[in-house]
Amino acid sequence: MAVQGYAAGKERKMDFEVRQVYYSYGKTVALDGLSFSANRGKIVGLIGENGAGKSTAIKSIYRFLPPDKGMILWDGKDIFSLRPDTYPISYIPDTPVFYEELSLLEHLHFTKAVYPQSGTSETELLERLDMREHQNKIPSALSKGTRQKLMIAMALLREFEILIADEPFSGLDPKQIATLKTLLLEQKSKGKLVILSSHLLDVAENVCDQYVIIKKGKCLASGSKEELLASTKLGRNSTMEAVYLRLVEQNEMSG
Repeated sequence: MAVQGYAAGKERKMDFEVRQVYYSYGKTVALDGLSFSANRGKIVGLIGENGAGKSTAIKSIYRFLPPDKGMILWDGKDIFSLRPDTYPISYIPDTPVFYEELSLLEHLHFTKAVYPQSGTSETELLERLDMREHQNKIPSALSKGTRQKLMIAMALLREFEILIADEPFSGLDPKQIATLKTLLLEQKSKGKLVILSSHLLDVAENVCDQYVIIKKGKCLASGSKEELLASTKLGRNSTMEAVYLRLVEQNEMSG
């Protein structure tokens, strides 16, 4: 069953489009005709169980994995045809990657030096992400949560129109999760497109404008929570977890 929301089936130009994207690791199909679209000023949640294809989709959007088939468009242009400076994207990976010899603060200084026009300051992010006491530590001396916060800070220091976040809440405590949600909502208010991959439905529920439900590399449904509730005939007080489980059940029953 593929229930589409406003992201498909309407005759209006979308800022960002994933069109029938396929990708396989050898004989293992990771993306099987994945399609969805979104506009600036929105937070889009890619929702699915582990192994559903979310991380592969993210890596294709980030241009790390060119699709075997299909297209990904930004402002109507194939992203793989764009120069790096004309595809304004930033990325929070699911696994932090650092220069092991640089301190936390030096990572921020380095990122800011590469992207000097960014309106975000290192000092602001140090304070908001509560990292000041760790600023002189190297990555191996940081906790998992602090390493994750450093990756978030480095991504936000870049200049971007699209922010990709692959399981960004991993390793964060409730206070840190709340801070990250606020930061993501601020990007939305600035007209940025945020694409958020998560299997934590309760965390993603209150921050996303649109959901793309993925299973086995396919889009089962996309749209706002209200649209998905209507399509699944669930009550208005139902959770996104209930929506997800209903869509998966309907998909299994249909085929």
